[in-house]
Amino acid sequence: MKTAFYTGNGDDGQTRVGAKAIPKSSPLLSLLGSLDELNSWLGLCRVEADRMAERLQGGAVNIAGACRAIQEALFRAQAQIGSLAFDVERPKTVVHGKHTRVLEKLIADIDGVVPKLTTFVVPGGSELSARLDVARTLARRLERTAVAVHRSKPLPDELLEFLNRLSSALFALARYANVVQGVPEEPPAY
Repeated sequence: MKTAFYTGNGDDGQTRVGAKAIPKSSPLLSLLGSLDELNSWLGLCRVEADRMAERLQGGAVNIAGACRAIQEALFRAQAQIGSLAFDVERPKTVVHGKHTRVLEKLIADIDGVVPKLTTFVVPGGSELSARLDVARTLARRLERTAVAVHRSKPLPDELLEFLNRLSSALFALARYANVVQGVPEEPPAY
């Protein structure tokens, strides 16, 4: 049997799971889309980190592994949000406080390696750092979307806490990618 890449059921602007249909313009679907977008972008980051594994080897942090772990947590978040959107049973795989603690440990590990931050940093430097900076901005937009949804449909506190730490972890990874490659950080010229 071939994979069905489309069903045509959403042509009327609705997305269906089981018997429940919701408009594609729903804030919950926007949140699911933001999760998917960040997850996909982290795939690009991971591919780049894998491509340059030899240059990154021996560092305090495995960037590709960190990206993969974040992707797994994002799939958990998608399951949680999907269950809320379509009023289905809460999934067994959800984002817990332990996922936030992993991000906090990652940030602390990187903080022990990168120079103290005294100014803003211009995104870029290396390709991997630039990609991680894009991921950081996607994570910030994702968090804003989640907070907006939370106002009308409460989301779990542990999920919101994870989303709040996520952009910080990605910023730390972006800085770390430059440091381990010997690429100097560049402050804005203003």
